[in-house]
Amino acid sequence: MAKKARTREHPLGLLLAPKRRLIRPESLGLPKRAAGRPGPKAEGLTQSHMDILLNRAQRTYNRFERGQLPNPPDDFLVAVGRLLKLTPDEYTMMWLHARGHRPTHPLETPVGLHAPDLWQEACDGMGHMMYVTDLAWNMYAHNTAFADMFIGGKAPQNTARWMLLTEEGRTTLMDWETTWAPSLSAQLQAALAEHPDSEELRQIDADVRADPVAGPIYRSGAAPSIAPDGVVRRLRHPLHGPGVAKMVAATPIASPGARMIIVIFEPEVASAARATSVHVTATGTPVRDMWSSSQRPTTVS
Repeated sequence: MAKKARTREHPLGLLLAPKRRLIRPESLGLPKRAAGRPGPKAEGLTQSHMDILLNRAQRTYNRFERGQLPNPPDDFLVAVGRLLKLTPDEYTMMWLHARGHRPTHPLETPVGLHAPDLWQEACDGMGHMMYVTDLAWNMYAHNTAFADMFIGGKAPQNTARWMLLTEEGRTTLMDWETTWAPSLSAQLQAALAEHPDSEELRQIDADVRADPVAGPIYRSGAAPSIAPDGVVRRLRHPLHGPGVAKMVAATPIASPGARMIIVIFEPEVASAARATSVHVTATGTPVRDMWSSSQRPTTVS
């Protein structure tokens, strides 16, 4: 008689079963498995334990580890991640195998920045302005080019507070009322909606709402924005004068909620010089390349 082929274990089982076995039932208030009790010997939490701890119907977790629980809800995945103390990478892999995409809810409210020393080294190696903040816009790394943007050459501890609540920020960031302030206000409100448990975000939100200048702009909701990625705005640099700031943004993978921003600054003097430069056509005829008003850099909110 042919031997029945062994069923291939689902990636969720391979990922999560070892994590279950590391947790003693009694550490979570469950009775310890009695010695000599019939049934397969199991170390740590069983799948039945998981159903009890997650408050789910019997065999729900068994189906989950076997990949037979279609579209498990967000709160279930978050609860599994926290119960099994998954690392950020393990948590992401669980979502990918269970739902086919990265987490839409964080395992925990992000705090700080992963590997800040390496991010500082990355900033130091960048010629353009570059800085990295955490979820609440606290500064974790920046280069000298970015620090030069501030009076006295010292970057602020919190960029959101500097941009929205200081006179220096409102002066440095040209068109502040129509571009910078509405955009950052939307980003702050979006971050708070995603991370309502963040005390720092709640405090910034309260301070901005109470500010007589920034408050009305903050409450207007006039400029939906998630991140300053690919935007072009005007900036008054204390060393180089007014110019155009072109920005790109990204999120460090190991630090959800953190932001990496690169600012490519072009002084108006340099822009004007390039606009009036003389080029030579293919026929050898000199042509003065003057920008028309429609071709000049424009601000993008």
